[in-house]
Amino acid sequence: MRAKGLSPKTINNRLTILSTCLKAAYDWLELTGRPPKITWLKYPPPKIDHLSLDECGLLLSKANGVLQDMLLVALRTGMRRGEIIGLQWSSINWQTQTITVRHSLCEYTHELSTTKSNRERHIPMDADVYTALFKRKRETGHVFVDEHKQRFTGKVLSNRLKELYREVGLRKIGWHTLRHTFASQLAMNGVPLNSVQALLGHSSITTTMRYAHLAPSALRGAIDTLNPKTMLSGSFGQPVGNRWDLQKQHAAQNEQE
Repeated sequence: MRAKGLSPKTINNRLTILSTCLKAAYDWLELTGRPPKITWLKYPPPKIDHLSLDECGLLLSKANGVLQDMLLVALRTGMRRGEIIGLQWSSINWQTQTITVRHSLCEYTHELSTTKSNRERHIPMDADVYTALFKRKRETGHVFVDEHKQRFTGKVLSNRLKELYREVGLRKIGWHTLRHTFASQLAMNGVPLNSVQALLGHSSITTTMRYAHLAPSALRGAIDTLNPKTMLSGSFGQPVGNRWDLQKQHAAQNEQE
């Protein structure tokens, strides 16, 4: 596969499928021993692309209709493309203003299935998402349908997003870029990574840690605790630096005296 020019990431994806098949074979056929050990290739972590607030505003301002609402949901909830396509009206609780993510469109079978992590998750709606969805409120069926009242496909949505980002002059992005944008903005705003994990539906915090570098404020706070000029006093609720300055002033006065 490497000779064919495939990237390490693609090769690892295929090795993962092979590993799953081998484990299933040992289980189903009741084979003795353990499946062969597979060594995954090492490669630098992929760079995560995300949109700025201005780019989000530009994208939403040029979109209209159902596409605009789907983009808004993607940016404010972090839902995957398949989850947005599969979203049902029965999954929206207007009283608690939350979306329960329980369905996702499978790109291969074109049927609704469970989410990638095989677990439900609950995402609060902000005011904009609530208003946009309430305007198209129905009792049953898919939340987002095309002009023919049919469910969208992943290919159609990808093409519509391509047309939009070309129109507004943005770089090449995909629907997963919107999910990265949601997570990145939360991290930059200081939201704890375990909360980001819950909202994204990651089964492991390791996956969510890719956004850790975007939370410099948290890291800065950790480093500042080492400096008495910036560390907060737990006893008095004031910066230790203030007391540090006072001590220096008293020392200077004593020397003068």
